[in-house]
Amino acid sequence: MEKPVAEKLVTVTCPRCRNAIDVTGLEPGDGITCPYCSNQFPITRQFGNFLLERQLGTGGMGAVYLGQDITLNRVVAVKVLKPELMEDQKFLATFLREAEITASLNDPNIVQVYAFGEHEGIYYMVVEYISGGSLDDKMTKFGRITELEGIEIGLAVARGLDCALQRGLIHRDIKPGNILFNANNAAKVVDFGLSLSFETMDHFDGEIWGTPYYVAPEKLERQPEDFRSDLYSLGATLFHAISGRPPYEGEDPNEVAMKHLSGKVVSLKAFVPDISDQTTFAVSKAMARYPDDRYQSYGEFIEQLEDAKRRITDPQFREKKQQTEEIIETTSESKHNLWLIIGIIVVSVILAGILIWKVPSMLQQQNAPVPGMDDYVPKSETPAKPTPTHN
Repeated sequence: MEKPVAEKLVTVTCPRCRNAIDVTGLEPGDGITCPYCSNQFPITRQFGNFLLERQLGTGGMGAVYLGQDITLNRVVAVKVLKPELMEDQKFLATFLREAEITASLNDPNIVQVYAFGEHEGIYYMVVEYISGGSLDDKMTKFGRITELEGIEIGLAVARGLDCALQRGLIHRDIKPGNILFNANNAAKVVDFGLSLSFETMDHFDGEIWGTPYYVAPEKLERQPEDFRSDLYSLGATLFHAISGRPPYEGEDPNEVAMKHLSGKVVSLKAFVPDISDQTTFAVSKAMARYPDDRYQSYGEFIEQLEDAKRRITDPQFREKKQQTEEIIETTSESKHNLWLIIGIIVVSVILAGILIWKVPSMLQQQNAPVPGMDDYVPKSETPAKPTPTHN
């Protein structure tokens, strides 16, 4: 029987007594009590030029820590890859190549990648720290977001993805947990760790990555992906965030996947009756079953959302729209009244014609002699019998 590999010894220095303390198996941020001086303090860990202070979260790719860039003295987030992923040389080579491309992206709607590399056999990526939490956090806290918030998030994410697309990148894992908010509540796309360039699509042939609630049908069918797959996931994410429920639900991931493949797109209006037609259309088209039926560019999707936002937020647009509707309504009423008047005139003319034609005939019929009238003598006018005369 093989002996288990011993875990590497990890120590920290007590800030009070300066003694080394064994913290093997503990995470940065865990609180400990110094066995020498009873000082209580949270664990930190040196990781290259970065000091890991506490864990922010974990995912399929690894753990993310809040850290300090010791060299530049700024707050950062450090993502450390899982050891099992590092054993896959094909994945590692692709990840490092795409990390380099992602680090070159400079867009306000994408979380900035500062650095990436390897420390003691562990690969990591250092990114901009975003303090406002994720869209997933918002949905957990509030249940759902407003239509306007959804539009703003959709615009920001679409612009960020479009910027990445110009460099040949697709994201492949758009979901609420990968949309973060800064201190000004502006949305940013994070985690291009699953991203692919058009030149490296074959590296993941046959693999399905993504979250069942938001995964595009072609990915489930192991068909080629492109930016329209990200667009589908964005549409599904907005649907969930605005309505408070995912577009498709099921007892297990397989059932959810089959509903994505069914082609039955659920309308947002079924769950948010007061949502605008423009936003409903944008989300539905982004989530079309087949890529060719979706928007064929992020620009088209952005244009639709901007129109929806303008209708909601621009008082002048609403005023012009109301005036236009009033003009149309007034014109319609005027036309209705005109046709009513014309109808009355026509009917009057027809009745007048009928009367002109009928009255003389009726009068003639009244004055005409009744057959046999000459032989008829009224009783009152019957001649009296002649009075007999006497000679």
